[in-house]
Amino acid sequence: MYNQALKTNMSQQILVAMSMYIGQEALSILQNVIEDQFVRVNMEEITTLPATVQKSTDEQNEYVVKLFLLKKKELREGTKTAYLNAVKRLLTMIDKPLTEIEDIDVSYYLRWYETHNEREGGKRNNPVTVNNERRFLSAFFGWMRREKLIADNPVDGTMPKKVTRKPIDYFRVEELEQLREGCNTLRNRAIIEVLRSTGARIGELVPANISDIDWRTGDMDIDGEKGSGYGVVYLDEQARYHLQKYLETRMDDNPALFVSSRKPYGRLSAAGIRGMMHDVRERMGMLCRVYPHKLRKTLGMDMKNKGADIGVIQEVLRHKDPATTARYYAESTAETLRSFRKRSA
Repeated sequence: MYNQALKTNMSQQILVAMSMYIGQEALSILQNVIEDQFVRVNMEEITTLPATVQKSTDEQNEYVVKLFLLKKKELREGTKTAYLNAVKRLLTMIDKPLTEIEDIDVSYYLRWYETHNEREGGKRNNPVTVNNERRFLSAFFGWMRREKLIADNPVDGTMPKKVTRKPIDYFRVEELEQLREGCNTLRNRAIIEVLRSTGARIGELVPANISDIDWRTGDMDIDGEKGSGYGVVYLDEQARYHLQKYLETRMDDNPALFVSSRKPYGRLSAAGIRGMMHDVRERMGMLCRVYPHKLRKTLGMDMKNKGADIGVIQEVLRHKDPATTARYYAESTAETLRSFRKRSA
């Protein structure tokens, strides 16, 4: 086991050092070459730490972060940013090498993270926000454990905050109509209809291209988030109608499904979509919360209220874990019961 850990450590050191000089493809080849050679030999450590790590706390932590970026290049940029931002916040409170962080350090930091806004007159972070921070840290330290940089994940020694589950937040019929009426461009109406019909996550819609759509069937291929892999979502006739009206006005050659309204007509970002929906809310004076993911929840609730089986809802929303679907859509709501009474009357 010791020999195996030492080989892994040395392999990581070489890859991090060479990442400054060669590209990802060459690094992958180099990793294979190193593994082929190291499997033939036994090694014995002659210093407490590799020379490149026998440095200051900042330099040690920089090494770990570089290794993470090298090894986890397949992660979405947003996911990597979330993990590393949580780690950076932790290190502002705990001045230690990441390899020496303990559960008591994580517990102290999470308590600070929950309440630090109060010192500036703001509100404390809610349990869901704190649990997300804990989850980001757990993912990062879990990776460190798998890479044999640490023996145990220090986040495992902390407990997530208890969350009081609120009723699912979705658009009622009149709110959805307000949202539609508030769209001042064909593009914005098309975005609303595509999100409503497909239930796609915003991170799945942004990279979508026009060529991903089968206009005959309404199927659209997407690169799923949260481990769901590639999938197919459905554009109903209403969504296709408004999307085609928008695409007919496009004068650019960008393959993206949605682009910005001004030159150079780059791919529309997640922030751009959120901003558009915020503007609609302000324009229409809507009192409810308005955000892209709410349209995904609306699709799920619409299916539930129409009597769809929980397994079908899971497939349409592409939840990897059926418990996720059950947690939100298994219980009856006033709308569900009212809809059932109407159907059985």
